[in-house]
Order: sequence, then structure tokens, then C-alpha cells
Amino acid sequence: MNRTLLALALALSVIPIAALADDQNAPTQPTAEQRQAMQQTMQRFMAQEAQLHQQMRAQILSALTPVHRRAVAATIGELAIEPNPDTAAAAKRLDAMLSPGERQRILTAHSSFFDQSRQLHEQMRTELRSEMPADGHPSSMNHEKMEGTAHVQLDAGTVLLTALSPRPMMEMAGHGAFMMHMEGGPPPQ
Repeated sequence: MNRTLLALALALSVIPIAALADDQNAPTQPTAEQRQAMQQTMQRFMAQEAQLHQQMRAQILSALTPVHRRAVAATIGELAIEPNPDTAAAAKRLDAMLSPGERQRILTAHSSFFDQSRQLHEQMRTELRSEMPADGHPSSMNHEKMEGTAHVQLDAGTVLLTALSPRPMMEMAGHGAFMMHMEGGPPPQ
């Protein structure tokens, strides 16, 4: 019994030392001021991202003829009331009705948005890294693995639906992650 008690006492005396060693290797947590600065940075960049999205949306709408704008609105309305909306089929129908010039302007607006959004997110990551404690850079701030990710080429009909449809409808149709990727949202962690 004495040996068991001695072993238990020894084990309990080592635990605080091991915990202290782990604390010394753990990254420093951001201070309240650093967290506030990071939150303000995120809010500022989210507002800039929303502005970029609005610009793309306006460019896409101006690329459409009045007849095609009404057709897109009707298609989105039909999808909204369908019990099982087939967004892929709707996107193909929209893409087929567009003129080559409309398709090109829509894809150009989307590509420009995607490039600007990617630059904006890189600026945000750089700024957030500078606001973190010197040894507190979590691995979630490391997105170098995303550098090689190629931009997925979409058809104009898909871009129309994703850029002009209300978000809840697109998320319900299983496009939440697609929208984040398309809109240059933060890479998955």
C-alpha cells in the first residue's frame, strides 16, 4: 500500500511540471487589444468584400439584355418555389439562352471579382498575421497550401444563378461551399 501511495504521490507531483512545460511551448494568446484589432480588420475586409460583390452583381446585370434579365428573374423565381430545385439544369438553360457577348461579359466580371477577392483575402491574412502575438501564429493562419489551387472555370449560367440568387436558396440547394469558393471566401480550414 505504501508503494502505491508513493507512486501516486510521485505521479501527482510530476503532472504540474508537465503542464508547465506544455504552457511554455504554447503560443501566446492575443491580448484584448489584439483581438479587437483583428475583429476590426475582419469587419473592414468583410465590408470591402461585400462592395466587390455588389460591383460584380451590377456588372452582371448590366451585361444582360432586358429580355434576358426577365428570363433570369423568372428562372430564379421558379427555383425558389420548386420543392426540389435543379440548379444545374437551370444554369444550363440560362447559359444556352445568353448571347456570346453576354456570356463573355458575365465571365469577365466574375473573373475580375475572383482576382480582386483573392488579393483582398491575402491582404487580410497579412494584416491579421501582423496583429497576432509574435509566437501566436496558429496554423489556421497558414494558407500557403491554397496557393496552388486553381480557379474553377464556370459557365455564365452558373455564375448568373450564384451571383444573383438569394443566398439562402443557394445554400439550401447545397451550394454554400461553392458560393464561398466562387466569391473568394476564406479557404476551408
